[in-house]
Amino acid sequence: MAVAYLNGVWQAIHKAKISILDRGFMFGDGVYEVIPVYNHKAFLLEQHLERLSTSLDEISIANPMTADQWAVLVLQAVEKGQEKNAVVYIQVTRGVAEKREHLWPKNLSPTVLLTVSAAPGLARVYSNASITPYSMMTMDDFRWKNGHIKTISLLAAGLIKNEAVAKGVDDAILIRTGLVTESSSSNIFIVRNGAFVTPPKSSYILHGITRDLVLMLARKSKILVEERDIQEAELFSASEVMVTSSGRELWPVGSINGSKIGDGAPGVIWKMLDKSFQEYKQTL
Repeated sequence: MAVAYLNGVWQAIHKAKISILDRGFMFGDGVYEVIPVYNHKAFLLEQHLERLSTSLDEISIANPMTADQWAVLVLQAVEKGQEKNAVVYIQVTRGVAEKREHLWPKNLSPTVLLTVSAAPGLARVYSNASITPYSMMTMDDFRWKNGHIKTISLLAAGLIKNEAVAKGVDDAILIRTGLVTESSSSNIFIVRNGAFVTPPKSSYILHGITRDLVLMLARKSKILVEERDIQEAELFSASEVMVTSSGRELWPVGSINGSKIGDGAPGVIWKMLDKSFQEYKQTL
């Protein structure tokens, strides 16, 4: 059941309304978090709330709640949603101003929105059954340099995703000055020369919660991990490529620019890590 919390009031999601002068609507002036819920429990909640706080700090919005208050609110959302597997979405904007102007007005009260909705895809468990890897293409990373901020200003990501789908693939892998950054909404990993490789954290990529978990699981499985720059050409010599995000979990890439990655099927490392991930989420 989809429900919404808006500035202290729980209501049906389609009834939640904001002012047209809200700076989130006018300027995309806000941040967000997406928290997966498995078996009625918020996954890696502490890490998501810490990143929310960091994003708010980066754009100079005072966090309207403590971590404990956010945790209680998320718990309430899960209870009200009554979904075993769901997605909790949190959005905080700078608030409603008296007029539209670029200068930040002083003493605004942030707008706090939280929604919960069903996510049946998160019910997936590890299986040897066949899955369909993503097909992807490379594109220039023309986004701003502060990609580590989880901002609601997602026009660039939307342009990238829609162009990729219009060209017949699932998504794009972004390239900046010859180096791989990320996808439109996920982190990128490759397997090359026996190593599990991902770009290091920087201002150009989102510091993914799922990314960090997968790296931890890889190290626990004694897989050689490298956090380093990935040259664009390495994508095509990799034996495996995969992406991670809260919604996608860990998903293999079968082709890039029409060229198969490995044999085009999910690889050995992906299978190992997907098994570990699916088992890990069942331990909550």
